[in-house]
Amino acid sequence: MVNEALQTALKALQGQITIAENALKLYSSKLDALEKAGKKGSAEYQQTADRTNSLQALIDHYRSIYDERKELLDTPKIEKRKRTKH
Repeated sequence: MVNEALQTALKALQGQITIAENALKLYSSKLDALEKAGKKGSAEYQQTADRTNSLQALIDHYRSIYDERKELLDTPKIEKRKRTKH
């Protein structure tokens, strides 16, 4: 029951990370377009760069949480040994 709830939460987190990564790609392509247009010193470029950096920090933070909890879910459970009669 706990594993099912954890799996559901992990799937949701994975979905959110994927959405954030797609947004990061869009911001990165916007940065490239602004660079090519020669607007590297503009306020729009700085704002986009700040958003890109903060989004990357969020992705890194939640990716580490996701990986840690996924590892907990994937580790085999230790089963109690049955007592043997001598």
